[in-house]
Amino acid sequence: MSKTKIFVDGSCYVCDFEISHYRRMAPELFEIVDISDPAFNAAQFGLTKDAVNHSMHVMSPQGEVQVGVAAFQQIWSQLDQYRWAAKVIGLPVVNPLARIGYRLFASVRPWLPKRHRPSR
Repeated sequence: MSKTKIFVDGSCYVCDFEISHYRRMAPELFEIVDISDPAFNAAQFGLTKDAVNHSMHVMSPQGEVQVGVAAFQQIWSQLDQYRWAAKVIGLPVVNPLARIGYRLFASVRPWLPKRHRPSR
């Protein structure tokens, strides 16, 4: 069974904490791709390094890519405990506000505390 790929900055404590939560809930559904890994190659997935560093990306098993709030909506729609959130975030009043909030978070994410990888 192919899994939904979640592209996440594993060096970002906040990002890793949240995505690890989803992986623990349903490890059979998600494959985590750490974009901070020096071996990560965005082009391998048809993406660009700049794009995945700017906003979270999710790729369905069929290869469809969702970005930002839509990425979270796709993740949540697959989890029984979060299906309600996927529906709420899709509402016409909520969605634009969520996108504004996500853009604000994405703009400060580069300055959030990071894990440092040991030198290889």
